[in-house]
Amino acid sequence: MHPSEEILVAVASGQADLPHRVMVEGHLDSCAPCRATLAELSAPGGALLASLPVAPPPPALWEQLRARLQTTPQGGPAVDPALSSFPLPEGARREMPEIGPLHWHRIPLHPARYAVLFRDHASGSALLIGHMPPRRGVPEHLHLGPEDILVLAGGYEDHTGNFEIGAWGSYAPGTQHRPVTEPGEECWTLTRLEKPNLFLGWRGWLQGLRR
Repeated sequence: MHPSEEILVAVASGQADLPHRVMVEGHLDSCAPCRATLAELSAPGGALLASLPVAPPPPALWEQLRARLQTTPQGGPAVDPALSSFPLPEGARREMPEIGPLHWHRIPLHPARYAVLFRDHASGSALLIGHMPPRRGVPEHLHLGPEDILVLAGGYEDHTGNFEIGAWGSYAPGTQHRPVTEPGEECWTLTRLEKPNLFLGWRGWLQGLRR
């Protein structure tokens, strides 16, 4: 229930896209083993930087920092109003860009909903926030591309196991599943997608009509 070492290496080296960075930072808030692994992966880069000759930063850098400090409210950056009501870990909030008003999508004849927080145009991925009521199953669907998911609140289960708050799930292209949320608890998730999921049965037919 953790991000793969490949994803952690990408974050440590600065190669991960923004959706993965947001999700990994959110997962690290509650996962000491992954924090230790990421620190270990980052250590060689830190040692390399420490071994380089010391050079004074360009004067323009200090001016940029001074300007940013002057525009930052006391007590730290303000929380994006669009995110204030969501159970996002602090690590994820720090990585999130400013987002506009959210447009919620609903699954046909189902109470589950999701919204696209932002898209990373360089990688072609998107970060979604999802909400499911207690003890409801998301209709069975097919993953057309890779999917990573981070549980923010509540939990769900499927054929691969149980996913509680802070857990990370990964699904390969071609995976079919039907997640079911826990009784008595609504479930909030962050999801990184490269391609939309395809609902099966009559919902898939309706989904095709909406494209």
